[in-house]
Amino acid sequence: MILQAYTCAAVVEPLLRLGVKPVYVDIDRESFGPDPDLIAEAVTSRTRAVIVQHTFGIPVPVEEIDVDVPIIEDCAHVTPGLIDTSRSAAAFYSFEWGKPVVAGIGGSAVVHDPELADVMWEHYARYTAPPESRELMTDAEYLAFRAADRAGVVWRMRSLYRQLSGMGLVVGSYAPDPRTSAEYGWRMSQGTRSRLAARIATGRAELKRRRELTDAYEIELHRVVPGVPLKFPAVVADKQEALLAAAAAGLELSDWFATPVHPLSGVDLARAGYVAGSCPNAEWAAAHVVTLPVRAATRRDSIGRAADLLAELRPVGAHA
Repeated sequence: MILQAYTCAAVVEPLLRLGVKPVYVDIDRESFGPDPDLIAEAVTSRTRAVIVQHTFGIPVPVEEIDVDVPIIEDCAHVTPGLIDTSRSAAAFYSFEWGKPVVAGIGGSAVVHDPELADVMWEHYARYTAPPESRELMTDAEYLAFRAADRAGVVWRMRSLYRQLSGMGLVVGSYAPDPRTSAEYGWRMSQGTRSRLAARIATGRAELKRRRELTDAYEIELHRVVPGVPLKFPAVVADKQEALLAAAAAGLELSDWFATPVHPLSGVDLARAGYVAGSCPNAEWAAAHVVTLPVRAATRRDSIGRAADLLAELRPVGAHA
């Protein structure tokens, strides 16, 4: 299976569970999506499919990817319905806390290939509902997210969430062990399913506001980002310096993606099949790209403040 580096472990985990070898290709530094030419070069007789990721919600020109294997679109950073995926075999979406539509842990697939759809329905019939404890935990997390979102402090709780998920006290975004985790046999929680349609409708209604925010970022940061991104990318010389400076100034700045297969590093990254040095653009992005919020609730004045802060940091290429 071919997919880009500079991606999320949640994309790779199902492949490892199925015993499928991930083959990573490098990204384009402007779109942060896969380089179409590198995808075509990577295809061999053993390639079963290609996963195309719309990183940060920036559309990938799928029509430029010339391959004779099925294409699956990773739309986890995209509001459902915003991108036409009909030229691909299937597309999948995510609805957890960091996505454009938040309804709870879980996702959905839109399948255009009839044979693949039949196989998926056959397998889905074997899935079971999550245990009641997981249902309750997911609902509680959703309510906590909505409260934090209304208060504008979601980003301040990110570190705490990661710590709690690592301790198993909240539902994390990644399975502890994709090869053995029972989560892969569960259906979407009832709570997530019941609120999903309304949350998607809200997400679509917010697209105009999010595009206006994107336009403001483009003016301030002198960078054009097509579509309606989930987050607005910016390049910095020292990522940790930028994150610490933003936190001190009370500004939201995210580290997506911190590694070529976020958040894996060291041995875990190697176990995910990534070879250090194989995708230099992805490694460059992991070291130098930060992202700014494009949520509908983002304050317009924070965009100017963020631009001023980034301008004060050392320029890209400068040495300490």
